[in-house]
Amino acid sequence: MPRNADETRAQLIRAAERLFAERGVEAVSLREINREADQRNASALQYHFEDRPGLLRAILAKHEVAVEASRHALLDEIEKNGPCDLHQLSTALVLPAAQRLADRDGGRSYLRIVAQLINSHGVRVDPIAIDDESSSLHRWRARVEPLMSALAVDPLHSRFTARRIMFVELARRAESPRRKDDRLFASHLIDLVTAILNAPISKQTRSLLEERALR
Repeated sequence: MPRNADETRAQLIRAAERLFAERGVEAVSLREINREADQRNASALQYHFEDRPGLLRAILAKHEVAVEASRHALLDEIEKNGPCDLHQLSTALVLPAAQRLADRDGGRSYLRIVAQLINSHGVRVDPIAIDDESSSLHRWRARVEPLMSALAVDPLHSRFTARRIMFVELARRAESPRRKDDRLFASHLIDLVTAILNAPISKQTRSLLEERALR
């Protein structure tokens, strides 16, 4: 049993990671998480996190410390070396998240949970929000936008489809048996993200966007 509040909190997070990843963020009750974490106090989860969104934010925060540090370091390196291209920026987007595949303290569950959240219409917690100007995603977007056409950025990529697809692919990988080496997978995913960001906008898409604007 946990000996203190910090251990109780960590145990609840680990239990929630497992259950949310395996069964779905909305399919697991808070009571089940309490039970999985071996908590006799029925209000333990509410005490530490208040509610489901609070628990989800705690799970994200646990992993995003490392993700943020890694992405900021990659962006620092890119900026230090002068002009950059979309492949370099795609690397800075993908690698920090892909590193969670090797994390044995819930990293693979984290990836599966993020994929659920970004693909949910009723999401109450946004794992790829860029409102915080100090976040690595905000900084990343500021670097990417000048390399894309205005039309590609808004409205077609207002939430950057590349990030959504990245997490879908990472979640699929996280669901599969653990591999000794994820480098080829990560490299292919970087190529895929680069291709999405580089994708040309067809005349048909432009015409449909103009048509929608006139409605």
